[in-house]
Amino acid sequence: MATPLLRSLRHGLPQTRIVVAGNAPYAALLDGLDSFDSFLVLDRHKPHAEVLREANADAALLLPNSWSSVLAAKRAGIRFRIGRRNQARQLLLQKSLPPIPAAAPMTELYADFLPTLGLSREVLAAELVSLKAAETSLPERTPLVGVAPGAAFGPSKSYPKNLLLAALVQLHEQQGLVPLWLGSPNERTMLMDLAAALPFESVLPEESASGLDEAKALIRNCKVVLAMDNGARHMAAALGVPQVVLYGPTHPQWSAHALEHTTILRRDELDCLNCHHKICPKADHPCMNRIRPEDVVGAVLAAVTS
Repeated sequence: MATPLLRSLRHGLPQTRIVVAGNAPYAALLDGLDSFDSFLVLDRHKPHAEVLREANADAALLLPNSWSSVLAAKRAGIRFRIGRRNQARQLLLQKSLPPIPAAAPMTELYADFLPTLGLSREVLAAELVSLKAAETSLPERTPLVGVAPGAAFGPSKSYPKNLLLAALVQLHEQQGLVPLWLGSPNERTMLMDLAAALPFESVLPEESASGLDEAKALIRNCKVVLAMDNGARHMAAALGVPQVVLYGPTHPQWSAHALEHTTILRRDELDCLNCHHKICPKADHPCMNRIRPEDVVGAVLAAVTS
């Protein structure tokens, strides 16, 4: 969701060296984009300030609203620091943006940084580039539905196993769609369990091919991606692959960008939506349990045939 900001910076400041700093997996995610010059890997084995100091930067756009990010930039000697006011962070900022007033797309919130550099505020489309072929063996001439059932946020964002399996069986019976499982290494056990529970063969990537570069290559081979409110949805949108997304405890407005090929399934009649509980306090978890497998099947088939 930060890729539109990077592209605007590149267009507006063509002579400026742009360095991205983030966790190691995101280097592979952004690989191939021409909107930045280098990527600095942040990890727990080295103080972030030391890593940022390698950039020799004149200014830092601090997209996270955390104290740790602004402290690292200051300790790195970056003199011009731009970020949002949050818990008195403005004391260490040279330019501060207002706190986030309400749920809004992150692409829009990141675009707010552009005027602080004298650039016009423009929200472009998200973008990713897939530079490699999938290492995972994929069945030939078989339509694939990418399935991303996990959510790092917590179990309240996940569709119940029995309902998900029922939907996938119907999709296979009606259109021959074969699930291609997408998830992080931490979700490997869950993906294996789901794959084993299906009465037909699905595609489970090799454990050794679990990077985001492999995920990009796999998603590019899908007719549609069925996802929770998670990263696979954003990757598919940026790669131009249709998505069907199930929402419950989180507000869809936070990710309301690149919706041209997005179908949102949500039980709007419930008064407990957007609760942001990681674990549902209700025994029946209504926001997910009331999304019928038939509705999922209809949305996926409509996305495939549109």
